[in-house]
Order: sequence, then C-alpha cells, then structure tokens
Amino acid sequence: MNSYPNEFLAHPQPLMFVAGLNPSFRERSISSASATSTRRPSGGALSLLEPSASLTTPITSPTPKFDSLPSQADEKEKKAEEVDKEEILKDENLDENDREFEELVNNLRSALTPMGGKGKVWLSDDDRRDFRIILVDKNVRLPMRKISPSSTSSSQPSIGDIPTNPHSPLSPLIPSSPLYPDGLIAPVWIRKHAELVPSVFVLFLRLYEAKPIQPSGDAEVDQAKEAANKAMEKDQDDQLIREIGDRRRRLGERGIKLTVVLMASAATLDSPALDPRLSYLRRASALSAKASLFVLTPVPADQLPDFVQSLQDALFDSAMEYYSNHAKRVRRKRSRVPISQNPFSSSSAITQNQSQGASKALRPQGWAVRYDWKAGWFAEVRGDFDTARRHYEDCWNELAKMFSSTTTLPPRTKRWAEAKVLADCVAIRICKLLLYDDQGPRVLNPFFVHIKRFGDLSRGWGIGEETFEFWSWIARQYRIFAELLEMAQQSGLRIASLAPPVFPTAASAAAPPPPDYYTTPISSGNPLQVLQQPAFYYYTAASCSVQRQVRYQEALAVENDALALEAGSTSGYISTAPGFANEKKVDHAALVIELFTKSYSLLKEQEHSQNRMALFVAFRIAEVYCQSAQYDMALRFFDRISQGFKRERWSPIVRQIRKLWYQCAQQTGNVETAARLLVEMMSPDSGVEGEERAGLQEDLLSLMKTTTPSSTELIIVDLEGQSSLLDVQAGFWQAESTVSKSIPYQIVIRRPAKVDIGDIQFSALRICWSDGRKDTVVSTSDTPQEGLELIQVDEEAEVKASLKWTQQKTLVINGEILGEVEGEVQVSSIKLSLKQGSWDIQIHLAPEQLTEWVTAKGAITPVQEISPVANFIHQPHDLDVEVTHLPSAFIGEDVEVMVKATNNDERDMDVTLSVFLQPGDDGEEDDGSTIHLDDESSSQLIKDISLGTLSPSSEITKIITLRAPIEGTKMLDFSIQTTTKIPISQNQSPKSDDVNQAISERAEEINKTAVIPILRPFDVKMAVNYSHSFNSSKGAQATVGILVEVTGPREIKIENIQLLGEGQGENPENRNVKLVSSSLDGDDGAFPQVWNQSTSYALSAVFALSSGSSGNTSIYDNSDGAPANLIFTWSSSDSSKPSHSQSKSIKTIHQLPTLSIPQPKESYIIPTIHLPKPSIIKLNEPFEVSLSILNSNPNISSSSNNNNIITVIGETLDGFVWLGQRNIIIKPSLRSNEEINLKFKLIALSLGINAREGVAGEGWITIPKISVYEGEEDDREEIKVRGNTSILVRP
Repeated sequence: MNSYPNEFLAHPQPLMFVAGLNPSFRERSISSASATSTRRPSGGALSLLEPSASLTTPITSPTPKFDSLPSQADEKEKKAEEVDKEEILKDENLDENDREFEELVNNLRSALTPMGGKGKVWLSDDDRRDFRIILVDKNVRLPMRKISPSSTSSSQPSIGDIPTNPHSPLSPLIPSSPLYPDGLIAPVWIRKHAELVPSVFVLFLRLYEAKPIQPSGDAEVDQAKEAANKAMEKDQDDQLIREIGDRRRRLGERGIKLTVVLMASAATLDSPALDPRLSYLRRASALSAKASLFVLTPVPADQLPDFVQSLQDALFDSAMEYYSNHAKRVRRKRSRVPISQNPFSSSSAITQNQSQGASKALRPQGWAVRYDWKAGWFAEVRGDFDTARRHYEDCWNELAKMFSSTTTLPPRTKRWAEAKVLADCVAIRICKLLLYDDQGPRVLNPFFVHIKRFGDLSRGWGIGEETFEFWSWIARQYRIFAELLEMAQQSGLRIASLAPPVFPTAASAAAPPPPDYYTTPISSGNPLQVLQQPAFYYYTAASCSVQRQVRYQEALAVENDALALEAGSTSGYISTAPGFANEKKVDHAALVIELFTKSYSLLKEQEHSQNRMALFVAFRIAEVYCQSAQYDMALRFFDRISQGFKRERWSPIVRQIRKLWYQCAQQTGNVETAARLLVEMMSPDSGVEGEERAGLQEDLLSLMKTTTPSSTELIIVDLEGQSSLLDVQAGFWQAESTVSKSIPYQIVIRRPAKVDIGDIQFSALRICWSDGRKDTVVSTSDTPQEGLELIQVDEEAEVKASLKWTQQKTLVINGEILGEVEGEVQVSSIKLSLKQGSWDIQIHLAPEQLTEWVTAKGAITPVQEISPVANFIHQPHDLDVEVTHLPSAFIGEDVEVMVKATNNDERDMDVTLSVFLQPGDDGEEDDGSTIHLDDESSSQLIKDISLGTLSPSSEITKIITLRAPIEGTKMLDFSIQTTTKIPISQNQSPKSDDVNQAISERAEEINKTAVIPILRPFDVKMAVNYSHSFNSSKGAQATVGILVEVTGPREIKIENIQLLGEGQGENPENRNVKLVSSSLDGDDGAFPQVWNQSTSYALSAVFALSSGSSGNTSIYDNSDGAPANLIFTWSSSDSSKPSHSQSKSIKTIHQLPTLSIPQPKESYIIPTIHLPKPSIIKLNEPFEVSLSILNSNPNISSSSNNNNIITVIGETLDGFVWLGQRNIIIKPSLRSNEEINLKFKLIALSLGINAREGVAGEGWITIPKISVYEGEEDDREEIKVRGNTSILVRP
C-alpha cells in the first residue's frame, strides 16, 4: 500500500489535542526562546493553511511526527527530555508536591504519546472508537478556516468570475491552493482534519493550592496569613478563568469542544471547599455542564490508561457531533452543485476564458467528487460505515464519469494522475468498509468492477495490455487487495479454506467478469466468484508483475534496436512511453519474487490441502530466479522442491524443473548437478524427445570424460517414485515361511523402448533389502550378452552379469533369501553404479511387482500369486499345560491344584509360573484365603516362580495348595510364560565383541483358569423345645434336636463327633445352662463313618436352665452365649483324593443356639379364673368363683416397683348379684414366683339376654367380668385374665 498516499487509505479517527503537559524545563525554554524570536512553519501544508497575509500575531502550529522510524533529531530530543526530567526530579528547589505533579505530567505524556502515531489502514473493532491524540503547546493556534481570494498574489493566473467570498486555503478557488484551479482532493486536506484541526481540545491546568499555615501563636498573624492565602487563591482562580474563557471562546467559534483537566493534590480533592470552587470556575469560564471539567490527582502510572479511556468515552459524543456538523455542511454544498453547468461561471464565460488561454475551472462533476469524498470521510470517522460506503460509491461513479471524457480529464496530465490515484483509493476504501461489516463475498463485486471499468478506460487511453504501465497498475490493485485481506484476517475475518483453486493467468486477472456475472447463479468453484485467501491475490499480483517485466523488456528491446541504428544513435533516441525512465530503475525480478514469496508463506500456514499450491508457487520463485540470471539461488530452490514434485507425481512441472535446473547447472559450472539431471532426463517421462534424447547418453559420457567432480562424494540419482531409467520387477515365489527357511525370489530388469542407454556400461548392481541385511552385489562382466540373461545369485561366490542394456537385453536374477528373523522382507531398491575416473554415480531404481516367473524356456504364471513381500513368521511355542484339581472343596480343607507343563517343541524353553487368586464374590481382596507354592505363600499373587528349562519332550509338575476359610467360589489364574532364544541377523546386531548380544529372546504366555467352589462340609439344622416349671426356682429344661447332612458331592470320613459345653472346666453350680445329657453319651464305638450326600445323622441334647445360686440372674436372659459346641473331626475320603495326597484331619465347630426361657408377651402377672367343678349352678342360689394371680418373674417382686400394685375389680351385670367384696387391692405386692387365690360369691337371678338356650329352662351364660390392673392411677394397665367364663344355669 506504499504506492498510494497513506492519507487516502488510513482509517480516520477523531482528533484530540492535549495541551498543558509540557514539563517545566520545556516551558522555561519556550519562554526564553519567545523573547528573542518566533517560530514559523516553513513550507508544506502549514504554509498553505496559514497564508502570511492573514497572520497578525506569531503562532505555533502542531507539528507532530508520524514517521515509523524516528529521525536522529528526534532521538536527541528524546534523550534531552529524559536528562532534563531527571534533573527536574532532583531539583532541590522543588518540594515533594511539585515533584509528584512533574512525575504525573511525564507519565501522562508517556501514556498519550503512542496514541498519536501514523494512521493505520485497518483498525480493529476496539480501536475504532479511540481518538488520535496529539500533544500540543498551550499556545497552539489552529489553521485559519477561510481566506479571501483577493488576499492572494495577483500575479498568479486566475479564472473568470471568481467569487469574492472567503474559502478554505485548500479550495480550488484560492489561487494559492495546490488544487487551483481544477484539483479534486489533496492529501493535505485529510492531514488538516486528521492532524491539525481537533474535534475536542483537552487542556491540563494546575489548580492553585496554598501552602498550609504554620501556627505562630499569634491569632492576628495567623488570620492575616489566611486572608493573604485566600486572596492569592482568588487571584489565581481569576487568571485560570481568563485563560479557560479565552481558549473556550476561540475554540467555540469553530465548534470544537473544550475540556479542562485540573491537576490537584489528594488533600485538595478531599477538601469540602473544592466543590464550590469548581462550580465557580466552571460557571465563570462558561464551560458546558457535560464532560467539560475533570479533576486528576497524582496517581501511579499503571492507573493512567484507565483515566485516558474514561476521558475518551466522555468526549466521544462531542467529537461525533463536531464531525456530524461538518458532514451537514458538506451535504448542503453537495445539494447546491448543479448537474449540467459550472456553478461559478456560465459556459460562455468558460469558453471565453479557455479561448484566451486562461486556466480551466473545476466542473460540477469535480465538485461532486470533492463533496462525496468529504461526506464519506466524515461518515467513516463517525463509525457510520454504511453511509460512508454509499458516499464513496457516489464519489467513484462521478470519477468514472469524469474519466470517460478526455476533455474533462485529459490523459497523462497531472490532474488525471491525481484523479486516478484517488479512484484507486476510493475503491480500496469501499472494499475495506465491506470487510468491516464481515461481508467478505460482496467485496469482490466493487473490486472487479473497478478493475474492469478502469481497465477499459486504460485501453482507450492507449495504456492497454501491450504496455508495462497497464500491468503495473493491475498488479498494484491485486497486491493492495491481498494486503487488505491479510490485515482483515489478522483482525478476525474468517475466509473459508476451500479446495485449492486454479491460479488465474495474468490475462484473466486483467479482464475480470462484468458486474452482471455475479447475479447469475453459477458454480461456486470459479475462483473469481469466491473470496479466496490472500495468497491467491498475491500470486495474481506476481503474475501481472511478470507481464509487466515482459512488456518492459519489449520496450527496452525497441529502444536498443533504435539506438543500434545509425539514425537512432545520432539523434539519441528516447522511448516515448511515459515513465519509461523510472521503469528502468525498478528491479522487476525482486518485485516478482517478493510477491511470490508472500503467497508461498501464506499458503504454508494453511492446512495440508494448500501445500501442493505452495509447492507450485515455490517453483515459480525458482523460475524467476533462473530467468533473472540468479542461477545460484535457482539451484538452491530446485534442489529443495524437486523431491516434492516427484512425490506428488506432478510430471509436467518436473520436466520443466529439469530443463531449467540443467540450464542453471550449465551456467554455474555445477557438473555434479548436470550429471544427475542428464540421468533423470534419460527416463521416459522427462519430456525430452527426438535427437535431443538420443544425445543425452553421449553428453553424459562426454561430461564424465572431460570434467572432474568437485568432490569425491557419491553422486546419487534417485529415480524412485517415477518412470524409471529401467523397468525393474521383483517378487517372491511364496508369500510366507517360517524363520530359518528360505524363499526363492526373482528380479527382472528390462530397458524401456523410449530409453537409449546402449552405450553406457554400468560397473555394478546392488540389491537392497528392506530388513537391513547385507546388499546382494552383481558385478559387471567383460563379455556382453544380448537377449535374455539368467543368473543365479550365490551368497558365497561372486556373481557377474552383463550390465549394458541394449534394446533387446533382459537381465533375470534368481536367488533365495533366508529368514533369519521374523518379519517382512522385500526388495527395497536396485542401485546401479556408474564409475569412470573420479566419477562415482549411483542410480536408485524402485522395483515394481513381478507378475510372471521367467525361466529359460519362457515365462510361467504359478498357481499361487507371486508376492512382492516375503513374510517370515516365528513358530509359536508348543507347550502343553494341564491344570487338574478336585471338582469342589470344603471350608478349611487344603485343596491341591496340579499344574503340569509338557514341552512338545523342538527348542529348549525357560518356563516361569505366576498364580493369581482373584477376590471373592463380595469383592473382598483379603477374606483369609491363601495359596501356597513350594516355599512361597500369599493371599493374592505368587509371581514369576521359575520352573526351570524344559528340553524337548520333557515335563514338569507343580502343586499349588489353596485354603479358604469361608464359603464361596475361588478362581485361580495361572500365567505360564515361556522364553526361547533366537539369533539376530548380523546386520541388525550391534557392533560389539560380546557374542551374547547376537542372541535375542522371544517370550510367549499361556493363561489357564481354575474355578473351585468352596462348600460347607456339613449342613446342621437345630430345633429347641422348652419345658417350664414355675413352682420352684430351678428354672426350665431345654431339649436341642440336631440334624446333620453333607452338602458336597464328595464323601467325608467322620472320625469323631463331640458335644462339649462351654466352660466345662468351671464349677457347674456357677453356670445358668448345664448340659444334662446327649444322644452321643455312650456311643464311642460308632465312629469312624463315611458320609455322603444321602447321609443324615440326628442327635439330641438336654440342657437345664436356672437362675443361678445367687438368684439375681434371670433365666430369660442367658449371658453365657452358646451353651455348647458341636465338634466334627473329619477328613476327605481316600477315594476322592489324588493318589499322591494324604488325608489330613480337620475340625469343624458348630455352636448350639443360645438357650433361654421365652419371656411373656404381655406381663409377668398371670391371673386365671377358676369356675366351680362341674360348671353348673342354679338360679337364685349363691356360687363361688376363684381368681389365682401368679407373679412369674423369678427375680423381681411386684413390690419393688409401685407399678406392680395389683387391683381386682368385679363389674356389675344384669341378672347377677355380688355377695361380699368385689373390689380388692393386693398390697403388699406379690414376691417372685408367689401365687395367691381370691374367692368371690355371686347369685344368678335369671338367664339374661346373653344366655344360650339349651334344654327347656336352662342355658349357658357368661359371668360378670373380673378385671385385673397393674399399677396405679394413670400408669395403671389392664392384664388379660385367663380361664373359662361361661357357666350352665339350671332352674
């Protein structure tokens, strides 16, 4: 983009002037300098903006520096400022408060200075609202807005009927303007609004602060000092008001917002008098109420960026209002521009002035261009990109109309060139604004419309495809467009990475499709219709630059031809093409290489699909180097990219590379490269035909005879992966075999029909193998042989063959390959050696698959397919592993698992055994189960137990013992690892004298699993029967019945059964439960016995339950636990054990259940009704009913608890009369196991309604209810009364 003025391309930003931040040393130097002289701008835009006739007082204009590289004077000034800054901070006359403000000023300058740099073409979303901030002096004077045309020099040419109204110094109506009389827009106008005239003006001032008064002890003196401070503060504030008001008045005339930032200390900021003081300053200086006054205290430097950002946010609306007012004035002027006539003079006046030779005034179309450009610029600075784009489009359309008439803009004039630059920049700005809105595909339309429209215009001007100027302009457009897309991508624009496009030619780039092309729905595969990556347009620009170089060389040849003629040399012929002298200064090759390099770099950053295109661009770079006679650079490029094209099988490019590469090698004298290329060009697909191909072998032989290579290193010509110098086929008779056996192979080498190498005698042939074994070498034979030549390769003897291939020559190599190690083996390459003198060339050929097996009698096709690869496989270890064990086991039993390994292989092998006991069914890793092997034992894993080396046909047995304490299923995993020693190929073994390193080991693993159910040996079922006795303290008696069965399928030998009471050695009187007798007593001769699943064995035991000698222990709660243990002494039956195993006695203990008398369900008090016997009474005669009450608790008396007080109540009932007392309270309560009898008398008066009629006159009736309660009042509970309550009544 450096081809155009940066002002025309840069993104506009609102301009902010910041004044009042000059350090104190600068203020002193300025004041001293102003006493002797005043500085005036000399020349340039400032002289145009500030005519001397309009100045009455010295002014200082802003002169910021925007160069990317600072000048030497800038560096000196910067260093001087740093030195002065240090001196000021060290000045002893400055107090601490002044030093803080000096540091604040310096920090503010450091924060604001970077924001005033050179304008950027592309701004990110976050930067578009930022101001362009320029530091200026407080006394800066802005350029004058308008001057009168009459104030300019009368000696300059003028146009007729010039208005006398004042105009901008840059207006085409002002004779001193650079645009006078018919200019459009100059970069100085943009510089005026972008650098010289701000939209907001920020003025930093120091708020006066009186020093604190030190108390003197005299009140009158202190009051006088305080009054003096207030007067001084009032005077300083008045001066501040005058300075602010003067600046506000001058800026307000131009609509510029003034904002004042008062710098005050933190103490002043906290003072309650600050707010009234600030209000007074603002009102007195007539500052607006919105964002016009700020207060800043000395803060750290890292907090200033936040302040600067808040300042910009506060003033942004004011800046937008300023530029909106400018845009409104421009639109008003645009609306007054007439369409058909000059706005400043009639057509007759213009014709008269032209006839008189006067200057030509700007036409209405020119004024429309100016106003549309200005309106677009002001809209863009406001961020209204859609409006700005429409104004730029109007501007471009008006420019296109102006260029259509050679009368309006005569070609090749100054104004024509300025307008052409402006049109290019307007088109770029339109494209940029579309990219801002993320409308990537739409950006192609205005870009191609601009190229097509101005391309057609250029052809009408005589600047067509035959001129270098045309191609220079086309290349410049594509380059700028690519740079614009690249900047957009860096800011987040996403361009879809489609399939690699077809790079356009220069001709297609110069003639893009018309606008209506984009309205037609066609395939999006056309690269001109789809927005591509920037690399695509860099490549297009480079291709156009190549055409520019070609046209320039044609023009230069014409000039040289003319100068070669006698007439031309005498006349000093000079080409009439404009800019031809400047074109001679252009390094076309460097320009083209730069563009190709940019395209290449961007393509390399893309995904893999673009790498092929990057490779092609690299070829174009090498091609340009070769064409520009930079042969060394071309050689380096060709050497780097040639292999890539070969891998991609890009044959046309490979052929071009060879020709150019060979040309570069000849020019540089690189004989090694020349020889290698000559060999490659002999191949069938090299593109060399006819006599040139026939002379290649002569050229190679001549080169080897007449030249000497620069080094003795081997020259390798790699023809793998392409059409080779010779047709090579290789294959194996069979595809697979075991190690240590051989497979026959055959290699057939023929000469292609298009290859002519009959005069070349190769010195040796090498067969290279893929597994790294030693190459098989075939030496050349002195005896030539035509036709078919069959040779047998023997590793022990030297093999020779005729290595000169004539037209009918076919060499067949037969041999056998031995499988030393397992893996795949194939012929990786065939290497032909060509030696002569100091030359040593080696040609690498890649074999293809052999389809027919060639013999002396002819070719045959075997039944099995000829394989290109021989696969040597290793024979698996033949080890037979047998695991035997019992089908089930019992708890506590030692289960033997036998592992037997038999070596059925022909090799010795080392065997190791690992045993893993899996966790139980509930997931518990340690449930007490253990495994034992020899001296090793573990609860989970026994690892890597060596079983020794097994020779062929030998076997070994190991016994693993499992013991499980609980019921469940146990799983044993056996891992048998076998290792054999195998030799390593000599080519693969490390170079060492240690023989052991030539041996490797191969390990294999065999896994077995044993599942063993662990069962309970006995299923014991028990039942208890109690017999109570309440008449004594002896308690009760319990009889335990026991039934025993065998759970497993195996037989069990029962050696003995014992029933032992707990604590038999203790005094029986101290036990609550005593074993009285059992069915085992006196049955000692019944054992041993053999039980199986059909066996059931029953026994019983009688226990006496008592409360103990002390009488304090309840027989209902036996704390002694199990009363006895049933102990089985048993072993496995001999018939179910392995023959080598011995039975071992095992004891299994079953506890009898805890014995205790069941507690009553309701209460210990048991009342029972007893009726007369027989239960027959007569009407109207008394009868007696007794009630027995028993306290069944043997330990606790009812009197020990008040709740055990017993109350008996007889209820009334119709038909019955109670005789005597019917309500009785038993007090004191009953003792433990005490029983009382109560007697009641009743008379039955009638049968009543509840009688069950029997025989005539008699019936069964229920006596009145007798209720028994335990406890008193609210705690009283009723106890159920037992017994029969129905009685037979007779008359």
